[in-house]
Amino acid sequence: MPSAGYAFNKLFLSILIMMKTTLYILLLSLIAFLNSCEKIIEFEGEITNPKITVNAVATPDTVFVAGISRELFFTDVIPEKSWESLYPDFVLENAEATITVNGMDTYPMQFNPENLNYESTYIPAEGDEILLNVSAPDLEPVQSGVVVPVKGELEILKKEVLYSENYMAFDDWMDISALDTIMRITAKITDPPGESNYYRLKVRSIGYYLDTSSGDDWYHMSDVFSSADVIFKDERLVKRYWGWPAGFSNVIDDHLFDGKEYEFTVETRMRWGTDQHVVVELQSITREFYYYLKSVMLYRITDQDSYTESIQIYSNINGGYGILGALNGEKHILYFNP
Repeated sequence: MPSAGYAFNKLFLSILIMMKTTLYILLLSLIAFLNSCEKIIEFEGEITNPKITVNAVATPDTVFVAGISRELFFTDVIPEKSWESLYPDFVLENAEATITVNGMDTYPMQFNPENLNYESTYIPAEGDEILLNVSAPDLEPVQSGVVVPVKGELEILKKEVLYSENYMAFDDWMDISALDTIMRITAKITDPPGESNYYRLKVRSIGYYLDTSSGDDWYHMSDVFSSADVIFKDERLVKRYWGWPAGFSNVIDDHLFDGKEYEFTVETRMRWGTDQHVVVELQSITREFYYYLKSVMLYRITDQDSYTESIQIYSNINGGYGILGALNGEKHILYFNP
């Protein structure tokens, strides 16, 4: 009959063997898991011929310019380079671009190597119908058209300067030039009847600073503003972005006030410096530019999230990519100090 000590040793040995086996299984599972974390898959799809990409916005009283480049396919992306440093490699320096205005006058565009864009001598005017044609060697030509919208009507009804506790940091943004004072602005839009209209409201708070030691001028500024008004609500924007609250968009349409006068209130924070003021601008924008801006807003909150669906950036460039938009703005300047 085996002793108690022998039975205990046998039990201990069995437990030890089980633990050792379990450890081997865990190690094998861990190795398999680590090997499965990253898998390089060769791209076997068709690499299509690149297309021309155009980005331009026609603005009254401003010379018309356009960025013209070759399409950047995802296999061309260089991880070590940011988009800003990669962009010059895809700019088309040998494109032919022309603008036809109101079906009559044609303006050629010339490449400016310093700014990496194409410039014309044409200055858009309200109501102009613009047709842009672009061609380049070995690439399909592209075309797009736009009509410069009528300027929107914005009236400032009231301005209040109030104390509000300063805020500094958010999850994605640090507002280092903000002070503990806000401007509350009540304004009114008068919307033309009988048509769909699209707007972008810009509320820019600015402070001026002169560095007496170097003589350099500095400006502290921010376009971020807030409002509880329903016209700025966009439930698709589920995340905040660089100070902009979640669910908030300054790109709006007139479906809630078509053909009517509409009052709203916004708030913006004072900037550090002197000559503190706010520039309020209501931009009437084209329908195509409205959809482009909305798609960019969706993209910028999802491009780093692996679990979201791809966002298609809106384009109105026939035969290529990009946007030809137009805007017409009305500005008001409001000072924090009388």
